[in-house]
Amino acid sequence: MSFDPPSGAGPGPRWTGDGSLTPRVAVPEDDPASPAHRTVRDAVSVARPTRSRVIATGDLTAVLARPGRRAVAMLIDVALKVLLFSFIMTLSGIESSKLTAEMFAAGQILSRGWDVIFFTQGWTPGARMLGVRIVRLDGSVPGLRYGLVRAAGAALSETALWIGHAWAFRDPRYQTWQDRLAGTVVVEVPRSR
Repeated sequence: MSFDPPSGAGPGPRWTGDGSLTPRVAVPEDDPASPAHRTVRDAVSVARPTRSRVIATGDLTAVLARPGRRAVAMLIDVALKVLLFSFIMTLSGIESSKLTAEMFAAGQILSRGWDVIFFTQGWTPGARMLGVRIVRLDGSVPGLRYGLVRAAGAALSETALWIGHAWAFRDPRYQTWQDRLAGTVVVEVPRSR
């Protein structure tokens, strides 16, 4: 064993490098590999890979709608419900400062009616705006029976301080309580080009 330093090198660790400090070769701007040809879309897709979850519904394969997208669609629907209720209250001449239990019940009936009408169709205005759709696990439209079950589940979710809606963030199929009760999932609609 020798304590002599290796020939041609000083004491300390030896590192040959990984090549990152070598001079770079300039790429002409007209070359497709040039950074000048990268778009914002390329940079975003490289920076954030997609983690889409896919489900086979019936004989079709669909991408599950993410909970954030569903939440935005639901906020659009809630805003439309509030506008509709405000319009009805204005037409009836009732002042908003006189909120009573009857008005609250009327708002709930309007909201549940809205849910049943649109859940049976498989979409809501907010969902359609964001390109998502409600389908049964076999790929079919929910229909009246499952639309009613889903609307009842939505009422249950909202009564439980929206925990049922938040459930989608931890569920592997992004299902809320109403989805689980009705046997539905929310999927992305393929965009036509």
